Amino acid sequence: VNIPAAYVEAVEGDKVVHRYRVVVGKTEKPSPTVSAEITDISLNPRWTVPASITKNEIAAHMRSDPGYLARMHMQLYDEHDGIVDPATVDWSEGRTPNVIVRQDPGSWNALGQLKINMPNAYAVYMHDTNQKSLLSRDYRFDSHGCVRVDQVRDLAAWLLQDTPGWDRAGIDAAIATNERQNVQLAKKVPVAWIYLTAWMTRDGTVHFRDDIYEQDTQLLDAAAEERSFFEQAQGAPGKS
Repeated sequence: VNIPAAYVEAVEGDKVVHRYRVVVGKTEKPSPTVSAEITDISLNPRWTVPASITKNEIAAHMRSDPGYLARMHMQLYDEHDGIVDPATVDWSEGRTPNVIVRQDPGSWNALGQLKINMPNAYAVYMHDTNQKSLLSRDYRFDSHGCVRVDQVRDLAAWLLQDTPGWDRAGIDAAIATNERQNVQLAKKVPVAWIYLTAWMTRDGTVHFRDDIYEQDTQLLDAAAEERSFFEQAQGAPGKS
């Protein structure tokens, strides 16, 4: 995944065999650079909402619309997985509700109908989306850090090509059951999310993308500070 380009590429034998549009993190919630391994595919996943989204977004919805959770097919749970009544929760601004929010599987789910699991320290992953229109835009920086993938079932079929019974037709059939299911890859697949704003392809074409997270700017500023430090040190009395 090249974050500034907002594309994911599937590579075999040093050759790109598939390329798909993706939506990556907003400027205020950037997708991290990370290397990991894809281990399994979740079909009809249930979404456990991060605490930050519960505090900053869901709580605001609940203050203005008490029926929001029911309409979004979301349930509340305590730390022991017991169901919590939304009416008993303090949704006051600035508070972090002491509940776990989970969204049931279905077409309404923020993860869509398929999730690509890649355990890592940032707890990010790739997934389908219920907002397909975002993938058709030129500006695709609109997630909370995870990567939403266009044609994600095709990508999943490529990942599962060595796993018997899990071609594209098998994936479609399993999703159609509306049952949650995890499919382990026969062989883990390495994945890297990188931040590359300029590169050259084999045909000699040079590509550029905007420094959307201003990481290049930070590197240039740091390099300038380091250069200035050494220049001052070399110019000090007794230094050579």
